[in-house]
Order: sequence, then C-alpha cells, then structure tokens
Amino acid sequence: MNISKLLIALAVLTTWSARADIILSTPHAQVVSGTPLELDLTLTNSDPQPLIVELPEKVHVRFETPTGLSIIEMTPERSGRIEVASGGFARMKLHGALPANVEGVATLVPTGVASNSVALQILPPTSNTNTVAGSESVRPSEPPQQTYTTALVDKPPPLAVSVYEPVYFIVGGDGGLNAKFQISLRYQLFDNQGPLARRWPWIDDLFLSYSQTSLWDLSELSKPFTDTSYRPRLFFANYDLARFFDGQLRLGVETGLGHESNGKEGADSRSFNMVYVRPALTFGDPASLRFFAAPLIHNYIAADENPDIADYRGYVDWMFGFGAKGGLDFWTTLRKGTRSTYGSMELNLSYPLSKLSGGDLTGWLMLQYFNGYGESLLDYNRKLDAQWRLGFAVAL
Repeated sequence: MNISKLLIALAVLTTWSARADIILSTPHAQVVSGTPLELDLTLTNSDPQPLIVELPEKVHVRFETPTGLSIIEMTPERSGRIEVASGGFARMKLHGALPANVEGVATLVPTGVASNSVALQILPPTSNTNTVAGSESVRPSEPPQQTYTTALVDKPPPLAVSVYEPVYFIVGGDGGLNAKFQISLRYQLFDNQGPLARRWPWIDDLFLSYSQTSLWDLSELSKPFTDTSYRPRLFFANYDLARFFDGQLRLGVETGLGHESNGKEGADSRSFNMVYVRPALTFGDPASLRFFAAPLIHNYIAADENPDIADYRGYVDWMFGFGAKGGLDFWTTLRKGTRSTYGSMELNLSYPLSKLSGGDLTGWLMLQYFNGYGESLLDYNRKLDAQWRLGFAVAL
C-alpha cells in the first residue's frame, strides 16, 4: 500500500473513532527483545446504526522505551471493509516484530487513530527464556519468524529554549494609565551532547536570543501601543569561566552581535546594530545572598536613522544587582550619554508571590521605577515623565 492510500485509510478510521471505541491490548505482559509481536485490536460500536470501518493493510504503532522510540509496522489479520453491528464488536490480531537490543518498559500506541496505549515489559534474550511474544512460544536463540525490524532512534534532546532577560507585565499611572511588558527567550544552537560539541566543547555556548519590550497606552480609548523594541542577538556566553575563593567569586562573559529596532516606518523608524561584550561578575553564595555586575559594553553600527543615539544612551548599560535566592531581589540598569546631562535610570525590585500567597501563586511581584531619556527607542532623545509601575514577573 502506498503512503497516500494508507493516509486515506487512517483518516477514515479516525473519523469513525468518535462513534467506535478502538481498544489495543496484548495477551502477554512480558515479551522478549527481537521476537515476533502480537497485539489485539478491538472495535466496538455504540451507535444505533451499523458501523463500517476501512482498516488499512498496515497499522503503524509508536514504540517508546526510556532510551528511544521507533515506529513498528504491524499487519492486521483482516483489512479493508469491516462491518461492526450496533452494540457489537470486532476483534482482530496485529502481527509484527519487536526491535532488537531493547529492554525495559515500553509503551505502544497506534498512530493516526484515537486509541489507548499498552505497556509491555521487554526482556533481554537469554538461553533459557521461553517468554511468549505472541500466541506461540519462541526460543530467543531462534531467528525471528518475521524479517521486519525497526532501528531505534535517539529521543529528541531536552528543550533548548530558556529565559534570557526578565519576562514581566507591569502597570503604572504617571502621565496616564499605561503598561510595560517584556518577553525574552534564548535558544541554544548546538546540543551539548552532540558530536560537534564533543569535538569543540565551546560550540554549545552559542545562542540566539529574542527580546521584545512594549509600552502600552491604556488611557486612550483605542488602547494603542506607544512603541515596541525588538532585539534579536547572536552571541557566545559562558557565565562560569572561572571561580575564586571557594566558588564565592565567579566570572563569566557574553559577547556577540545585536540588533534593535522599533518596526516603524518613515520619521518614526528607529534602529541600530551593535557589537558587544558583557563581562559578568557574581560574588556570594548562589543559594543565598549574592551581588552581581554585568555591564553591557557596545558600539553602534549602522545607526543612520538615529545617528546621535550615543548622546543619550552612551556606550555602556551599567547593570548591577543583589538579592537572595527565593527572597527579595534588586537590580538596576544605568545609562550615561556622551553629553553631560543625558542618561537614564531603571530600578527593579521583586519578591516571590509564593511567599506572599502562602504557596498558591507562582512568579514574582515586581516594582519598577524609570527616569530619564529613552525608555522606548522611539523617544530615545526625549525625557518623559518618571514612571512607577507595579505588576508581576513570570521569569527573572
């Protein structure tokens, strides 16, 4: 059967599954690796009318163990048009073969249909094992009665996405009710268990990140977004390059290329590229009180839309902070423009909501104060009203 016919047959079977229960079962809870496999497939009809099911010539079953997964192709003893009377059932056997060199608890579930899963205990072949893998006894030393086998493939690696900068939503009222929110994620490009990372260990420290900070005017009738900054980056980061004083002092670095723009056109368009390096220093007990400094030192590239931006933002984002794990955290970002009177200050304070709610809430209560130039990229050269905002942080 070609793949198109198989997909059509599975689609028909899935459509009828809303009226029929599809039950997968096995006559034996223990089977031997590499031997023939037999499963039972039962179709029941709870509809007042007879049920017609088109069963494909091959049924694919997802086979997963703690170390890998594969797809097993199984042959039903009957295929094609099958009629199930109202209130009745039809049962048929599926024949296939277990992958070799696997053991432990395996989970099987048909693909493309709404069915239950089946758990099997896979035993390794031994010279004196007579465990049944189907309806008949098979000596493990004998070759499998069917030649079809499926090679196991590694499971996908753990999710390579993590938080980069704080993720929060805060609301303030100075100059009119408004909100500010930020999302920020980073993606690890290379698997640290892959062949390239084993050959070049530094390669698993390469990241892509995306951050977005938006200002939202809630006082206007249409609730428009005032401005949004989009900040993709490509960088190398190792935040644990060296340790001193029994691990109390830790040094790290982040360096790469960045872009920032507000996505607008014409006179409101703002953007620049940058090359940057961010040394990171942390002092204290990671599980208790610690202090950190992580200034972002950068240069502007292709800032034609805002050539005087360094006058207001300078070339360094000075970031400092301190706090206790599971307790109060404080951090600030300071900017000093190249012109003497320009710059900005952002102060942040957070506390776990779980401690305030007796364990019912997640995240952090967050308070932020901003004063100076350039809270948004659109207004990089304007000083607006100072802002106090309160809200919650999803991740810090």
